[in-house]
Amino acid sequence: MPLFLLQLAKEVIELLEIPPSHIMTFHDRLGLLEIEYARRTGYFTMESDHFHEHFELYYLISGERFYFIKERAYRIVPGDLVLINRNAVHKTSDAGIPDHERIVIYLHRKLLETLYPEWLKVLEKPFTWDDPILRLSPHDSMYIVNLMAEMKRELELTQTESALLLQHRVIDLLLYAHRQQQNRISLSLQMDTPIGRKITDVVRYLNEHFSESLPLSEIASLFYISPFYLSRIFKETTGFSYTYYLNLTRIKEAQRLLRETDLSISEIAWRSGFENFSHFGKMFKKTSHLSPRDYRRQHRLSEPI
Repeated sequence: MPLFLLQLAKEVIELLEIPPSHIMTFHDRLGLLEIEYARRTGYFTMESDHFHEHFELYYLISGERFYFIKERAYRIVPGDLVLINRNAVHKTSDAGIPDHERIVIYLHRKLLETLYPEWLKVLEKPFTWDDPILRLSPHDSMYIVNLMAEMKRELELTQTESALLLQHRVIDLLLYAHRQQQNRISLSLQMDTPIGRKITDVVRYLNEHFSESLPLSEIASLFYISPFYLSRIFKETTGFSYTYYLNLTRIKEAQRLLRETDLSISEIAWRSGFENFSHFGKMFKKTSHLSPRDYRRQHRLSEPI
């Protein structure tokens, strides 16, 4: 790791006064803003849902992580701010180095729509960057370090006005990220190796053809890789197994169709790429924690029979 990043990690740890092991969370009363601080020891790979309908900001305090977002994998170092758009498939995994600390912010669009309607496009902009990682110089990054330190203190205090302060600090963070866009370092962040590029091509193909039958053996042949090797490097690069990623992409499309169309659930299963309706139901509930019918009820006023 470059010397300035090691120094930055040391300064971040000192500012945040990180204890040996700790997790703190904040939820506003409307469920529109959630902030979680965590320090984890050992090796850790994310196992929870991998796409959601709110924005996410991930700030790495110490350690190193692999972060798969949409089609690409990135290596995240201390001081990096990751900005994840709504419904973008993503997953963190260990980078071969134990122990890490991070702060994650979950932000619902409704909060921005309600409180900052005239600034909505500006505040959403950082989540639409082609490169979702903001990596700044040590000098520029200190502003974010101080913001995160203040948010951590509020998580510890949990006073009556903490919700308002945390809300404003999140907006400060988005505005600062927006202003720093031109200074971002981007080309060195992606795992730009022949294997990394190959997996990016495979993921892009799956994203475009998910409704078709896509057995691993055929995709391996299409990209001139052995099935065993494709299966292994796909998991190593993205953090997902090939089958799980494909099912996740199909469920994401099924959710969209349930929200936006009047198609029957069986038609939606077929259009999303599931040939077995029972398997679709099981995968949907496992991923969404709701049946397709209940999901539609939550997102629409009426449901077609």
